[in-house]
Amino acid sequence: MIKIVATDMDETFLAHDHSIPQANIDACLKMREAGVLFVPASGRGYSSVMHSLESMPEACLADSYVISYNGGCINRVGDDTPIISSTLPFETIRSIFEWSKDKNVGIHLYELAGTIWGYNIIEEEYEYLKGHMELTPLPGDSIDFLRDVPLSKILYVYPDLDYLHKLADEMPTELYPGTDTTFSSGRYFEFNPQGVNKGSGLRALAEILSVDIADVIACGDSTNDLDMIEAAGIGVAVANSTQDVIEAADYLATSTCNDGIFKEVYEHFIENA
Repeated sequence: MIKIVATDMDETFLAHDHSIPQANIDACLKMREAGVLFVPASGRGYSSVMHSLESMPEACLADSYVISYNGGCINRVGDDTPIISSTLPFETIRSIFEWSKDKNVGIHLYELAGTIWGYNIIEEEYEYLKGHMELTPLPGDSIDFLRDVPLSKILYVYPDLDYLHKLADEMPTELYPGTDTTFSSGRYFEFNPQGVNKGSGLRALAEILSVDIADVIACGDSTNDLDMIEAAGIGVAVANSTQDVIEAADYLATSTCNDGIFKEVYEHFIENA
């Protein structure tokens, strides 16, 4: 019996314009009535996820949890202090930051506390994030002022995954020891603490809640969702997923993120179970 439905946010639960399709809201309410927990799982921070969900009925998120920073944090809904968290060493983040300066990419740098610093961000990226996530411009071209601040992750942004994959191939691995890398949203090359991903976050939450991972559905669309989709008892790829996610999923939905994936998930896996 399904106990949890975990879902990526951007381009999965949220439409391309960052809105929540009504079909998702309606199906989420039905899931909660059936005793199924709705768990957002995002590469973004907890506060950013909650901002994206502020139009959701309270019943959808009551007594639930948020997996953020690609599994690096788990928060109870309504509590800004994570029950599980992980960070990257400052020197590793600084090496990643410095290497990017002549590579024509922007930077997102995430504080554990929620502030997201932006560096070399083009107007197109600000437009993409408008009403969705707020960046604080970095004051200069050094991050030394963050040396003693807990930092959860760093990513490169460029609206061309082929270019980002090329950078990944060129980048000396000794610059980012103790990290795992992934790609998301067709525009991000992410560096997370080693062993930290949405799959590890989902397994940790299932253990906290004494839920068998076989009784969990995970929905996603991009490479940073792969570990979660593979960890869950049922992995669901939205119709607009990247090919690697489609191949890894147990179920390929006919619904895109714009249609509302939860209606299909509810009808196929929960309604008549």
